[in-house]
Amino acid sequence: MQRGQSSLPVSITFSDPYDVRDALLQVARQTALAHPTHPNAHRWYALNLRAQAFRTPPSFDTLLAPRVLYDRVRPHPYQLRVVEQVLREKAPAAILADEVGLGKTIEAGLIYKELALRGIVRTALVLAPKALLSQWQEELREHFDEDFVLTDEKRFKGFDAEERIICSLPQFVRSFEKLATRPWDLVIVDEAHLLANPASKRRRSVGSLRARWRLLLTATPISNRLTDLYSLIDLVRPGMLGTQREFEDEYVSDPGTARILKPQKADQLRSTVRQVMCRTRRDETDIAFSGRVVHTRAVEATPAEDALISDVTDYLRRLYRRIPPPAWRTGEAKKRTRSARGDKDDTGATTTARLNRGAVIREIMALQQSLSSSPRAIEQSLRRRAERHPDEQAMLLALADRCRQVESAKERLLLDVLDEITTEPALIFTLRLETAAHLRDIIAARGRTAECYIGALNREERESLVERFTGGAVDTLIATDAGAEGLNLQQRCHVVFNYDLHWNPMRIEQRIGRIHRLGQEQEVVVYNFALRDTIDDYVLRLLYQKINLFTMTIGALETVLTEVQEGELDLEERILDALLHSDTPDQLAQEIETLGETLGDGLQRQRYAESLTTGVLG
Repeated sequence: MQRGQSSLPVSITFSDPYDVRDALLQVARQTALAHPTHPNAHRWYALNLRAQAFRTPPSFDTLLAPRVLYDRVRPHPYQLRVVEQVLREKAPAAILADEVGLGKTIEAGLIYKELALRGIVRTALVLAPKALLSQWQEELREHFDEDFVLTDEKRFKGFDAEERIICSLPQFVRSFEKLATRPWDLVIVDEAHLLANPASKRRRSVGSLRARWRLLLTATPISNRLTDLYSLIDLVRPGMLGTQREFEDEYVSDPGTARILKPQKADQLRSTVRQVMCRTRRDETDIAFSGRVVHTRAVEATPAEDALISDVTDYLRRLYRRIPPPAWRTGEAKKRTRSARGDKDDTGATTTARLNRGAVIREIMALQQSLSSSPRAIEQSLRRRAERHPDEQAMLLALADRCRQVESAKERLLLDVLDEITTEPALIFTLRLETAAHLRDIIAARGRTAECYIGALNREERESLVERFTGGAVDTLIATDAGAEGLNLQQRCHVVFNYDLHWNPMRIEQRIGRIHRLGQEQEVVVYNFALRDTIDDYVLRLLYQKINLFTMTIGALETVLTEVQEGELDLEERILDALLHSDTPDQLAQEIETLGETLGDGLQRQRYAESLTTGVLG
């Protein structure tokens, strides 16, 4: 209240001392009605209306979101049932536990959108493993027309300034004090089985958040023990199952391992769980996807190309070894701790040091992607780096000049395979704009009609290009990952090329998903290209094939990827570290093989958790 402004005589009666909404309602109503001429009366009246809206339970008899999003997403009937159950029966907290690959993200997005359209939710926080952050952002933007900001984006203004945030679980724990200072309308936690340990800091932090609505997403609410289920349910409905000891006494027949449910208690537990959990099994759905055939083609690099790759990789190796090794290489603890002397990680490095390492890693990764893409792409990347680093300019420009004399073996392979598929429409993915432009020109010179689908195109240009492709005027699209958002070509195209291999498996699946989605009536054909005995070849043979990447559902892929997280080190960085830490091809192959074994172990754990969950919950 400003100095000199008289206070307003308001009498407040609490029917319940904790009912703040009633108190707010009474203040607003009495002030607005008793003092209609007061200069702030209109504000109090507006506050009165908002408070009244809080008191009135919303009606979800008819969902708004599916109609609003009709052109963006077509949910399955079982997904709509889940949304209705959460909003009508389980509000304001629920666990979405559909089997893998059934679209829990779509269900969560529909729930969020429904609440947002009705003005119930304004602020939202999505927590997920680091490997899934960009996937969440793209899904929310593409299917729900919602712009959520990632905490590592330059545009991120801070936890107290943004209304819609996507944050990794490790970052959430480190930044909890900032996040906990404000209430959230909705909190969504993906891969929520990672919260099963009640003693973990992430579990305690999520439980301490002030949130009006909570959604936990996991296909395996029981990963190892029945108490995992107890922990998640107690997070969304505290006290519902009593204490953990009471839960174990009631339902667990093997207290030592807690993996066997008392048979006579199975129906009772499932009935109780259904009060807070929605679970759909695959055999209960109407999903019918077409098949998928994968062809991996490795080709020998030309001699000049092989020499260039070797020399540029040596340069990247020298850059990489200037920075401290990741903590898991040094054998130090993986948990990050906060210190009164500053936010330090397990190596004692400050936040600034971590950011500096991250910046170097990103630049090396960009150079490596250009090297894997094409001689033209790495030439431009080397020249740009030379402008920023005068001390290395002579060496960098000499490497760049060599690129002009190099013929690409992958380029010849692509032209040969395009001849094999004759007139079939094709979608080709590459990592770099320079590569996309060059491929467009050489493909067009061979008689096909080719265009580039890239991020620089505006909405009208994208729509026009898609219309020409689906209408038959264009038979080849060369797309970058940045440009592929919202690209749906399943009506005409069933052939996709990974001309450049992305090291993030989620990106690979997103590429294939441009044509392998509902409405695709033909068998999808995937071509993966790599130069033999290069890092991409090892990743394809020793890593992705280890987990049958190209045949996995995206839900299973998400879960397995969380298994290779080393703190903030994601799979792409693990691969880069393997490449630049190794001095010989044999050492590199062993590094990738070891990483593949880690993924394979994660896949086995996921399958065990699926089996355990199905056995208990059905």
